[in-house]
Amino acid sequence: MRTWRKRAISLVLFLVGAVASAQDTLSLQQAIALALANEHGILIARNDAAIAQAQATAGNAGLLPRVDATGRGTYSNQDTKLDFAPGIDDVERNGVVNTTLAGQLGLTYTLFNGMGNYYTLERARLNADLADLRTRAQVEGTLTQVIALYFALAALDEDVAITQRILEISADRFQRQEGKALLGGAGRLDVLNAQVDLQSDSTAYILARQRRERSARDLNVLMGRAPDEEMRVSHRVNYAQGLSEQQLVIEAMQGNVQLQSATAQVRAAEVDQRIARSLRWPRLDLNANYGVSDAQNGVGLVLGTYTQGLNGGLTLSIPIFDGGRINTQAETARLRAESAALAEQQARLQVERDVRNAFTTWRSQREVLRIQGDAVSTAQLNFERTRELFQSGQLTGLQFRQAQLDLADAERRGVVAGFDTKVAELQLLRASGGLLPGLGVQP
Repeated sequence: MRTWRKRAISLVLFLVGAVASAQDTLSLQQAIALALANEHGILIARNDAAIAQAQATAGNAGLLPRVDATGRGTYSNQDTKLDFAPGIDDVERNGVVNTTLAGQLGLTYTLFNGMGNYYTLERARLNADLADLRTRAQVEGTLTQVIALYFALAALDEDVAITQRILEISADRFQRQEGKALLGGAGRLDVLNAQVDLQSDSTAYILARQRRERSARDLNVLMGRAPDEEMRVSHRVNYAQGLSEQQLVIEAMQGNVQLQSATAQVRAAEVDQRIARSLRWPRLDLNANYGVSDAQNGVGLVLGTYTQGLNGGLTLSIPIFDGGRINTQAETARLRAESAALAEQQARLQVERDVRNAFTTWRSQREVLRIQGDAVSTAQLNFERTRELFQSGQLTGLQFRQAQLDLADAERRGVVAGFDTKVAELQLLRASGGLLPGLGVQP
């Protein structure tokens, strides 16, 4: 039985030593760069923005003339019978060949349609701006996930290290208790308690490693890498200082991407109203073409015709009655503009609320971080004193175990508080519109 236990302890210590391989540390800046270059949601959003930008042209809005070149050629071989008026001999012939060749260069251009084309171009440019804002929102959302996962992975690394130290202490305690039992200095119950704690800590260590691996895979996928690619993250954290709640609210009113999108939607709805009103105006179109035609007839009074020249004309159309479709479109545009204005007002209130809530969370987390730092120091002193008393036989194993667990809990809370404070800071910067500038990132 003792041989099995020694093997079990050796296996546990081997697992403790089998930490991450010596790959290079992945910095937060590198993780952000990988996500910007490879994350599929960002790439799709950028493609959508490029499409919207490509569509925001004068030609696509109908502001430029259209020029078409057309050609036509026909050939026929038919049996023909022609009956003419009295005095002209009738004709009946088989295999009569008729040919026609024609070419035309045509131009069409809308001279006036109530400025609808200009408004359409303005709307297309606003669509491009909205696509850029959606790209920025996608980038902010993805980077927020990347940063949160990065710090979560760092916290899990610390959790693995804490669990490892607990496991080593439990393994040492088990060996000591077993040695004392052999010498008659400890009872069988003390050995069994130490063994139960060792088994519990072994399980906790394995589960901590599992959580770490799962988070690493999630981060790899966000960065566009293979899920099982190994990585090591930095545990260094720098905290912002001197953030002002009121100043952040002011910055959010100018830089928050959701509010900017709501404002752009208001402008787009106003342009849609102008487009709808332009449908009530008369429409004036210019048509012009230059063509050449050569027709050859095998039989008839006219055996050949050739034409060449310029044709042109103006077409004026005035909407008089269309079943109320223009009125419906104009009313719909008006209501959408009203809704967009209400949505912007709501967005302003929500953004201010989000910034103030995020600031409260950040301020509270900083205080929690300070308190947890003191708690770790206190728990460490308590554990060291308890271990000394336990090793001298003045305390029971249960008392030692409680001090051990108290230290582990304090260390875990301290680690979590540290990284949660940084995540709260980044959430605050995102709400105020300063996340990407703070990271030095361009959408």
